[in-house]
Amino acid sequence: MSDEPQTDDIANQTVRGSIYSLIASVITLSLGFVRFILLLKLLLPDDFGVVTQALFFVTLASLLRLPGLDLAYIQRPDTDEADTRAFFSLRMVLMVASLLLMAALTTTVIGPAYPGMPDLAIILLALLAVDTVKTFNSVQEAILRRDLVFRAVSGADILSAVTSTIVAPYMAWQGYGAWSLVGEQLSGQLARTVAFWGLFSRPWWPRLGWKKEAIDWYWRFSIKLWNNAVLTFLLDRFDDFWIGRNLGQRDLGYYSRAYEFANYPRRVIANPILLVFYSTFARLQADRLRLSRAFFRATSLMVRSSFYFSLLFVLPSPEYVALLGDKWLPMLRTFQLMIIYTLLDPLSLGASNLLIALGYPGHIVRTRVIQVVFFVPAVILLGSWQGIEGVALAADFMVMIGVVILFWLSHRYVDYSARRLWFWPVVALGATTAVVLLLGTLPAWQTFNIWVKILAKLLLITLCYGGILWLVEREQIRTGWNTIWTVAQPMVAAWQKRTKSNL
Repeated sequence: MSDEPQTDDIANQTVRGSIYSLIASVITLSLGFVRFILLLKLLLPDDFGVVTQALFFVTLASLLRLPGLDLAYIQRPDTDEADTRAFFSLRMVLMVASLLLMAALTTTVIGPAYPGMPDLAIILLALLAVDTVKTFNSVQEAILRRDLVFRAVSGADILSAVTSTIVAPYMAWQGYGAWSLVGEQLSGQLARTVAFWGLFSRPWWPRLGWKKEAIDWYWRFSIKLWNNAVLTFLLDRFDDFWIGRNLGQRDLGYYSRAYEFANYPRRVIANPILLVFYSTFARLQADRLRLSRAFFRATSLMVRSSFYFSLLFVLPSPEYVALLGDKWLPMLRTFQLMIIYTLLDPLSLGASNLLIALGYPGHIVRTRVIQVVFFVPAVILLGSWQGIEGVALAADFMVMIGVVILFWLSHRYVDYSARRLWFWPVVALGATTAVVLLLGTLPAWQTFNIWVKILAKLLLITLCYGGILWLVEREQIRTGWNTIWTVAQPMVAAWQKRTKSNL
């Protein structure tokens, strides 16, 4: 199933895999942001709205396929050919059943229920077809991940990002509208097909099989994760569904793009940091003192970094939106209102990862139940009152509730000073915000070129926020950097050794 040398030990493969994953993350995030901006320039809010509504139903269909099935296959010990065939067969049965059901609902119920979105049904059917390709790719990806062939997975991620960054903006430029976003999804998955099934690995060719013991094991493992998947789906998608159903595709287009902007700090800050620290949490779970130190360092780094990146995204947002054109001006206030979400979402992910690493996923499920119980009625009430701006406030309150509960639960397992964690970043955040807002009130400010305004704000945010933290926390900053370098040094050394051996 794999072309990796079988003599490599797991540790070496994991180090190499981490390097590949980090490189792929940087490239795919950069290309994703470029693609995001280009599509905003070329498409209308209605285009994003109808595709976002269609993706709600595509994601809903995926819940019927046991979202944890790939993890079950990777987790299962001593997998043989019969186990792999059983995994593939169960995957296919669930895929066909879910897609046929959703396709039938699309033509009989969903399409007629959205008379204001005449293209919804056909776009939804097209995305369901794309999801079929995605399912086949996910089988191969699960096999590669199990075999620790991270180079192939990273190569597929990069090829997919490059392909969709070329195809989607080109289609938008040619006037295909919402279909450009379908093309983005399809081209990315076709690129992954080429990568997984021939370019970067020796593929496992699909064969059906029904090993009952393996099927039962996969089912039991996956069903345990289903509740969490449903709760996550509601938290991530209910607001999209409600806006599309009650406010229309244009408002959904504005909201979905503001939400996409708000999620970038998680991708840029939380995911790379937790990629490094998650295994550390698991390894230190029996040593409370060292675990507490590791959690404080990781969380402290995320607090300070996420606050900084949130300032970079939110404070220059009037200039960003002005560059995109007048058609996106209604999105501005919604995006600004999501600053609480932008600030706290990475921290929620950090606390969640700690609890999962320590073996307490039930805490996460219960927290998400509380969030859903609040979020669903809050979206309906605040959305009916204030439109998408009210929905943005509901998202802010929802993530705030999650952070409060998760950090309260984390105190059972780690010890740290909340004042040391939060006080100075909050001071720096408030002071920087005040300075930048004051700058915007100066009469001379209105005469500057828009690019000058953006660069000036970015520079002022960096100097003000970074300067305050450097004055009061320089030793902590140095310690954090040394921690990162200590973890990253073996990865850099492995990369240098591999590079020299290839020369």
